[in-house]
Amino acid sequence: MSQTGVERTLGILLAKVEGIEKSIALADTQRATVHRRLDEMVSEVGDLRAEVATMKADVKDSKTITDEVKQWKQRGIGALFVSGIAGSAFGAAAVGFVIYWWESVLRVLRSA
Repeated sequence: MSQTGVERTLGILLAKVEGIEKSIALADTQRATVHRRLDEMVSEVGDLRAEVATMKADVKDSKTITDEVKQWKQRGIGALFVSGIAGSAFGAAAVGFVIYWWESVLRVLRSA
């Protein structure tokens, strides 16, 4: 091989090595970008976990309050039922009282 052939081959090899170095540098840059984005995602997932934990606690508290309100509603319906029965019984007794004493009431009213 002549000197120009050797120089030409060395030039080709040098260009290929420089191309490989550029590819490695570009890959390093891309890997750094991927790692940075992955770190951002890990941070966001951590934030989401904290938010979900907070929401779970809030929902648990809301469920407790909702259960208490349901109990109050059931007690209120029960109280209304008892009041309705008592009112009906009182009304029936009042009507019975008026019917039983009606003649006496009329007699007192007529004599007055």
